[in-house]
Amino acid sequence: MPIEMPPFSKIYKSRDGADKFFYDKLCEVVDAVNAVTASETSTVTFQVLDDNGDGVEGAQVTLTSGNTTYKTGDTGKAGGASIQNVTYGVYDVSLELPENYNALANYDKVTVNSDTVKVNLTVNKKAASTIIDGDDEVDDDF
Repeated sequence: MPIEMPPFSKIYKSRDGADKFFYDKLCEVVDAVNAVTASETSTVTFQVLDDNGDGVEGAQVTLTSGNTTYKTGDTGKAGGASIQNVTYGVYDVSLELPENYNALANYDKVTVNSDTVKVNLTVNKKAASTIIDGDDEVDDDF
């Protein structure tokens, strides 16, 4: 967040001599601090899809770089979620998925270096399992 000049400082802007000199120097310092501390950030948008191209609802995406971690809330029905104010950098990606999905072994790192970054992540849908009732006959001739 940038530093702003205090409201009272505006009176010194119109004065001459030492007041004007110190006002100008204060402006230079504030501008320099803002330039140094301004970190560029991005909005990262995720689309989590299953292997059929359908959105995965209820997934959470985490970006990690060193000690910095960003995490989405749950994805919506279309599999979308986003994180705002992600500092530029390179991040590892991990997923928390609903129980009927499997994440791939790993995902490519995400490079955040523009105002908006879009990331598509594909997961595998688990095969439906069939439960055979104890009264059903099973054909062993196959």
